[in-house]
Formats: sequence, C-alpha cells, structure tokens
Amino acid sequence: MLIFFVHGVATRDVKYADPLKTAIKEQLIKIGAAPPQFYSCFWGNALSDLDRMWNCIDQDLKTLQQEHTEIDIKDTLRYREFREGLLREFVGDMFMYLHQKRGFQIRKKIAEQLTEFIQEHPQENELHIISHSLGSVIFWDILFSDRFEPNDPAFEIRSLLQNLDNTSQTKQFYLKSITTMGSPILFFNTMLGIDPNRVKEFAARNQNSCLKWLNIIHSSDIIAYPLKSSFSIDSSDKIELKDVYITDSNAIAIAARFIGQKEVAMFSDAGKAHAEYWSHTKTPDLIIDNIQGVEKSEILGHQYLKTSIEYLQKVPGMTIDQMKLSMNSKQIATLNFPDRSGYISYVVNFAGIHCVYVFNEINICQFAGYVGWLDNKNLKQAIELIETIWCLTPTPAQNSSSGLIA
Repeated sequence: MLIFFVHGVATRDVKYADPLKTAIKEQLIKIGAAPPQFYSCFWGNALSDLDRMWNCIDQDLKTLQQEHTEIDIKDTLRYREFREGLLREFVGDMFMYLHQKRGFQIRKKIAEQLTEFIQEHPQENELHIISHSLGSVIFWDILFSDRFEPNDPAFEIRSLLQNLDNTSQTKQFYLKSITTMGSPILFFNTMLGIDPNRVKEFAARNQNSCLKWLNIIHSSDIIAYPLKSSFSIDSSDKIELKDVYITDSNAIAIAARFIGQKEVAMFSDAGKAHAEYWSHTKTPDLIIDNIQGVEKSEILGHQYLKTSIEYLQKVPGMTIDQMKLSMNSKQIATLNFPDRSGYISYVVNFAGIHCVYVFNEINICQFAGYVGWLDNKNLKQAIELIETIWCLTPTPAQNSSSGLIA
C-alpha cells in the first residue's frame, strides 16, 4: 500500500505530514495491519515569489514612514497578521498555481515525485492520495481537467493510474482512495469548470471495488466545504464519498462565541483550524477507515470507549477517582457502546457526588472520575451527549424512572 501526501497553502516545510504519518502507522500496528509506504510530496518551493512580494510591500511601507513620520504604519495597512497569514498565503498560492508557467512547474514536481515513489516500490499495486487545502484542488485539476496541453505533466500522472489510462506500457497502480482535508474544491471548480461526472467515469474503471473518497471538514475552517451533493452520486455509481466533520476550538474562540462575538471567534479559530488536520486526533482513524474500507472500530472494537473517555476527561470540574470507592453506589444509568467495547456507569454516592465509570467488554474499569456539586450539571450534559452520539439506548438503573434523571 502506497500513501502519497500532497500539501496545501503556506507550506514551506518538507516534514509537514510527519505527525500524521506517525499516527497512522501506530494505529495500523495496533490493529495488526501492515504499515504502508509513505511519501510527502513537496512543491511549496515553487512559490518563493510570495516572500519577495511581501518584502517589497514592507519596503514601500518603510519608505512611506520615512517620508511621513507622523503616520502609524500599523494603522495605514491594517490587519497585517491576517493579510500575511491565511488570506495572503491561500489567495497568493492559488493564483500562483493558476499561472500557466508556475502551475506547469508545480505539476511537474508532483509528477516527478510520484513516479519516483512508485518506482521505489514496484511490488505494490494500490495507491492512496491524501491532500490538504490547495493540494486537493491541484489533484482535482490533475486527474479530471481537460484544460491541459498534451505535454503537460498531468498526463504523466494519469499514465501511472489504470483508472485513467489503460494503454500505458509502464507499471500502473489503482488509485484506491482519495482523502481531502480542508478542501475548497467546491468553490475553485467554478473557475476550473471540471464536470463532476468525470469522477464517476474515473470510479467506474475500478475493478470490483468502489473508489473511496473521504472529505474531512473542520467546523471552524472557512476554506473547507462538503462535496457530496455537488457530485450527484447515486447508488449505481462506483464511488463512496463521505463528508465528515471534525470539531475543535481554542479557548478564545469559545469565549468569543459565548458572548456573541462571532467575528472575533472566526478570526481566532479559522487559521488554526485550517492547519490542524495534520495533527488532529480524529484524522488518523478517519483515514484508516477510508483506506481499509472498514471502520477501525470494527477491527479494534474499542473506538467508542476511547472516544467517550477522551470526552469525559474534558468535562469541566472532572477529577480522576483513583480509589474508585463509589463504583457500587446508586446508579443513574448504564450506557452501552454499540461496538460492544464496553459501557458507562453513571452513579451518585452517599454524599450526593456524581461519578462516572467506564468499563471495557470484560468489565475492567478503564476510567473513573467525579465532579463536585457545582459541576453536576456539566457531567449530566456530557452523559446525555454521549448517549445521543455514541451509545445504544441506556439501561435505566433499578428504581430510576428515567435513565438520565439526576
């Protein structure tokens, strides 16, 4: 199995995918699967003009201040951090790619690196592409666009894939899955004008399997959007496309939303969210599900248990119960995990303290915690959310009229 990473905007470090590589490898080893071969494609050095552009802007501002000493440069060109960050990098990189000469250079770099990767592993026969941000747009363009001249490197890449070219005399691979993260394909395709039916035609060339396409969207990422409806996929198409949302927020963004300052929350959260896919704790499991064609929880059998523990650990006021003295106290509810990995016991002890215990499938306690009286509501809400999202219908405790009545 070959996994080929393609980075997006504002990436000047060739080690951009290392955290995700490590996490995927560790998770596959845990479930007894052979780790894949990885390659981090890098084309970011083709966009060095952006740095020179900003240096020129700084020089112009410096000259202006020398000529008009009373001017506050920070007020003259406002929102410098935003301009030089997400907006500058994303818009700048995208326009650089759409430039005929520079786009050709980027596709040439990708074609050379993919060819090298494949030649180094002639015994492999399947390829998985994981792309981020602008990288997803570039590969969308490479695989499906009809705007290129015959000598464009895009055709070198297509010749390596049986899904696109079954006449090539060179060693070929099946593209088994695509993962897009933080992808703006939906919007940039209004410029590229690629017919989504090309994806269906591509998937139809797969042998006896569907093309697996996972599109990961961070809820705070203003660049990323869902794709499924725009592709108009139905049951007869040999493509399985999933739009999956992940959520994480920094403290400033949470506080800003709480007081109704949505714009402040967006500026605080959006840039971090767009870059977070490479290190987000959910990303490896989602990718493994996609490339394996089966949910890891079905293999490992503990995904819901682990996810619930991670969530409970973050409940405000939660304290780890080292002694586990209240395990046999009055139960409020028992929640069973649908993957049969275990269950949650929600109890109240003799002092009115609310406690939670998470057991695995052989009744060994994996997590024990409690909250003070002031935080009872926080734990109750957490248990209700876990019940709604991750658990089967709760089993009410004896003498309890409702499973979650505190």
